[in-house]
Amino acid sequence: MSIRTLSETDFDAPDLKRARPGTAHPSQTLCHDWMIVSGNCHYARDRAAFTSYRPVNVCLKHNVFNPTDELQVAGVGTVALRVLRTVDAAAAASSGMITMGEGTDGAVEHTLVLENVLHIPEAVCNGFNPLLYGSSMSCGAEAWTGADRGGVPLWVALPFAGGSRLVLAGHKEKQGVSELIAGRYYTLSLYVSAEEKAELGV
Repeated sequence: MSIRTLSETDFDAPDLKRARPGTAHPSQTLCHDWMIVSGNCHYARDRAAFTSYRPVNVCLKHNVFNPTDELQVAGVGTVALRVLRTVDAAAAASSGMITMGEGTDGAVEHTLVLENVLHIPEAVCNGFNPLLYGSSMSCGAEAWTGADRGGVPLWVALPFAGGSRLVLAGHKEKQGVSELIAGRYYTLSLYVSAEEKAELGV
């Protein structure tokens, strides 16, 4: 994902609300926004996102989130994300034709099991790296999609806040709150060195 500056108009979209002063502290709310990133890892902001977890205390140097500071990784583990598989399913869910997580069958939803996910409490969102999952990916202005080796759709991501965000099943009402601030530069992709990976045990 490239670096860009968000403008105030990025926050005019009906599905995007920015965290406002006086709202709950980020640590008190679970982030459901999984943005598409490049780099060489997945990461999650919240400890509650993990299904299995082992604590670590490793600081990444020269991180892209803030190159002048070290970035703490508090743990490593597995995250299971229930997602919608196709653009049609995502469109039907957003229009109310199907209710995500209710009344849908297995062909509409899929669970992405992400291994060696870094727990980064300072992150402004979660990062899903499609290069580490599945075997094919299609990127377009309307949507990004991923499939397995047999061409079976696995996930879909739609435009959001200047990037693309996974469409989760069952969380439509919870997605759309972002800590991204208009006028600031962001890059969400994260590269971890071989030495740091060894220290993390991944």
